Amino acid sequence: MKASLKWLKEFVDFSLTPKEIADTLTMAGLEVEGMEEFEDDTILEINVTPNRADCLSIKGVAREISAILGLPLKEPSIPVFEKEREHLTVEIKEPQLCRRYAGRIIRDVKIAPPPQWLSRHLELHGIRSLNNIVDITNYVLLEMGQPLHAFDMDKLRGSHIVIKKAHPVNKFLTLDNEERILSKDMLLIWDRDVPIAIAGVMGGLNTEVTSSTVNILLESAYFHPISIRRTSRALNLSTESSYRFERGTDIEGIMLALNRATQMILEIAGGDVTATADNYLEPFEPLPISIKFKKINDILGIDIEPSLIEELLRRLGFEVRREGEGIVVIPPSFRQDIQRDIDVIEEIGRLYGYDKIPPTLPAVRIQPHTEDTKRNLIKTIRNSMRSAGYSEVINYSFLNPSVLDKLRLSPDDPRRNVVKIRNPLKKEEDALRTTLIPAILDNVVLNIRRGERSVRLFELSRVFLPSAQGLPKEPLQMAAVYLKEREPSLWHSRHEGFYDLKGTLENIFLELRIKDYSFLATELQEPYLHPGKSCAIKINNQIVGSLGTLHPAVMEALDIKGDISLFGLDIDRLFLNIPSGLTYTPLPKHPYVERDISIIVSQDTPAGDVRATILSIDSQMIESVNLFDVYTGAPIPEGKKSLAFSIRYRAGDRTLTNFEVNAMHSRIIKALEDSLKAELRT
Repeated sequence: MKASLKWLKEFVDFSLTPKEIADTLTMAGLEVEGMEEFEDDTILEINVTPNRADCLSIKGVAREISAILGLPLKEPSIPVFEKEREHLTVEIKEPQLCRRYAGRIIRDVKIAPPPQWLSRHLELHGIRSLNNIVDITNYVLLEMGQPLHAFDMDKLRGSHIVIKKAHPVNKFLTLDNEERILSKDMLLIWDRDVPIAIAGVMGGLNTEVTSSTVNILLESAYFHPISIRRTSRALNLSTESSYRFERGTDIEGIMLALNRATQMILEIAGGDVTATADNYLEPFEPLPISIKFKKINDILGIDIEPSLIEELLRRLGFEVRREGEGIVVIPPSFRQDIQRDIDVIEEIGRLYGYDKIPPTLPAVRIQPHTEDTKRNLIKTIRNSMRSAGYSEVINYSFLNPSVLDKLRLSPDDPRRNVVKIRNPLKKEEDALRTTLIPAILDNVVLNIRRGERSVRLFELSRVFLPSAQGLPKEPLQMAAVYLKEREPSLWHSRHEGFYDLKGTLENIFLELRIKDYSFLATELQEPYLHPGKSCAIKINNQIVGSLGTLHPAVMEALDIKGDISLFGLDIDRLFLNIPSGLTYTPLPKHPYVERDISIIVSQDTPAGDVRATILSIDSQMIESVNLFDVYTGAPIPEGKKSLAFSIRYRAGDRTLTNFEVNAMHSRIIKALEDSLKAELRT
């Protein structure tokens, strides 16, 4: 925003130097970015923030200087024109986009070059001079901040103006002789039959004021800022008018600007006012704001007298009345940015002077540290995974729904019900992820293609599941994958990565003090896991995840090979099964007795079921049960397998006798025979 110092002095009689006035405005929030000397005048280049549309004019900047310095604001005497010798009507069909539109017919004007002082004013402020009528509308725009437009009245069809959208018109020739492609929602100004201007942006070539113009229609209006902003950007057409309209003009200043332009036209170009129309659909209603003096001083950190607070606000054009221990403030129509008490406090502070507010250190209350249990548990899990050699990955929360096909998910799988993204970073990844598995498998694929032969990765993050409440559910989940390198081994009993990953999980459970867990092959079959090498993870009879080797069909779809195992955990469910506290018992004083048991069961019987059966026997003597051998083949019958367990017995109050241990061992054998059809292997 350019502002002539000489022009500003026509409104405020100040004696500060250009440097001093620049510093004064800058300290009050209107940053002066530069100054340029022109003969006996100085042009200030002011950076006006988007919320201060009231300062996009000479009068607006002068009003600020008046308020800051406490000097009176001088305004030109503007007459009111009420002649009505012909009929002019204005119809607003889009009240949400145009709340007020005023028009005035002035006949018998004389188009000529403008006076030198007028063209000089425009030139200093970066606007090209055209003719006296157009230059006057631009002068008033600079002076008062209200855009105006003049139409050649004789080129209009009738004396009826309509404000409506572009449809069905899709092209329009503007004053710059460019054909603009219109969208149906753009707001236009129409005469009886055709559009004559793009509202708030630029007039049409079909009603241009030229040297042959005799009669004009002068326009002054209020258009919705968002509508003008969208139109201006869609057309890639920014003008002095659109710049102001899209930031918000003063709806109460429309007739004042129209009268000011009329006054200048009659003085400079002659003419006669014959008609005026003002369609004001939604009159301005001031917004009272109540605020306590204590809050003002608490926020600013100083003690300002109530009388000074009232004076500062009145200088800015605010209405102020005392009410109890505070005030009620009514901002003027040109200050649409003032909507809350904190906005009023900011005005008081900047006018009082930020440099007068002493610097103080903020009071900081030190709160005692409160332990976040859930955060600590997550930290425990992460540390356990890292100590096992796993690297944590962080993937985007976006998903290409087609990858769920590679995981072999059934059509009715809940994870196919994704939350769509309106503005995805990639058009393929237009959904929020419902599982962590696809992304972590992509990480493995990338590592394999880069020559890695052993990969350990995990991710602990949220997934997004649709909810009837509107916003999606965001359960916390964890996925881990292990690519085990195939290499020659000195040991004949080389095991698969599945067991390594299972051991990693068991270490996590150990650190979380979870004891009642099991791995059950019959409870869950994830379609992306090998049906014969996978299991559900169960804690306290609740399934919390799955573990297994990657399905060969998934490996083929991903074009990878190797020993790949993975698990998925529902961390929220896992946390529900973590003991809330610890129970400490003294170290045992009496020795234990350890006995082995080897049984033959069906090939389909999980070892976990055998262990659970043993532990289910009501006895305080059984301290632990551990599997140490699994065997199939001769002499074990086909369809059967041999399981060997080590059972530790101990009593807390005495040393056990052989008789007691033998009796309990017999009870265990009997229970296994009855419940699992087990046979004792001899």
